[in-house]
Amino acid sequence: MNIALLGFGVVCSGVYEILKTLPEYNVTKILIRNPAKKTMDCMTLDFADIENDKAIDLVVEAIGGLHPAREYILASLNAKKHVVTANKAVVAAYFEEFVAAAKENGVKFMVEATSGGGIPWIKNLQRVGRIDDVTSLHGIMNGTSNFILSAMTSEGKDFDDVLKAAQELGYAEADPSADIDGDDVRNKCAISASIAFGCPVDVNSILQSGIRYITKADIDWFKENGLVCKLFATAKREGDKFDAVVEPVLLCCDTVEANVPKNYNITCLYGETIGEVKLYGQGAGGLPTGNAIVQDIIDINTGNAFDISFDKTLIKTEAVTGRYYLRIPAGIDCYKDILRDVIEKEEASENSTVVITKEVTPAKIHQLTDKEKSVFIARFV
Repeated sequence: MNIALLGFGVVCSGVYEILKTLPEYNVTKILIRNPAKKTMDCMTLDFADIENDKAIDLVVEAIGGLHPAREYILASLNAKKHVVTANKAVVAAYFEEFVAAAKENGVKFMVEATSGGGIPWIKNLQRVGRIDDVTSLHGIMNGTSNFILSAMTSEGKDFDDVLKAAQELGYAEADPSADIDGDDVRNKCAISASIAFGCPVDVNSILQSGIRYITKADIDWFKENGLVCKLFATAKREGDKFDAVVEPVLLCCDTVEANVPKNYNITCLYGETIGEVKLYGQGAGGLPTGNAIVQDIIDINTGNAFDISFDKTLIKTEAVTGRYYLRIPAGIDCYKDILRDVIEKEEASENSTVVITKEVTPAKIHQLTDKEKSVFIARFV
């Protein structure tokens, strides 16, 4: 099988190293952007060299972002080349379009590496879906945020100090917004729910809250109450309705998810006959993510690849509910009006007020966080 790589960063370098050990797979073209980094004859600056090469069977896309990734993926599919991608942002935004183009051209579009790094998450969603309806999924799907929360909990450090350490270790980018604000998890949640429910889930319909405003005082409160905070993707399906949300959650300290350390991920699904399944492993990194891509390549080459199909039409509803913890900085009083009918308890201090709510939908809570960004929230699960 002849393969082209779009990009040669951490992920595609990992793919290249793994493929070198498999003689039946041959990397014939590598698209790069910087001519100064052209170190091999197979490297090119022109995507047309790949698009028009009829000998290329499969394209791996890992350049990131929406554009020109969307255009490259569509052009490859329309040139009747299989596509394997690790780009969760472009898949979440254009999933339905890519699936339709692959079907029209009789090729495969594979996305294992978009969600969960080296964890075989997407394939297991598809396997379970052959027998069961997957009615719910949840998980820790971002290594950076989990590293930060784990270190704050185990070491008692402030958010800024832990974020700096994560950046120095290479776990967090110079601009960590996508990780700490939940954008990365929301993309993975949309992709996972689309696969699980057989219906394209609009990423913009998923309510989202991150960990940017968590403090040591929050972590101390959680410890005192036997709780651990994690950033979760959650999606549920009930008949022809579904819901999905990304936000911090509070777990009893003896649960499996509460004890996922450092930059590891865990993904969980529920099916009627199989029950609950949990998958644990490295959620990112060149070789784990490269492994997921190569697994997709092998499945395509051996005829074992699952087809992605969107054969259901589901209605977005409010299926996710829970009690919430909110820490509201001093001077923000609008919460009293927004949450008036759902406040269960308040604990005021000099700098903030902790509010515990009754059972409520995320939409109600997000009325406040959309208005006041510095409010930290976490849902009890």
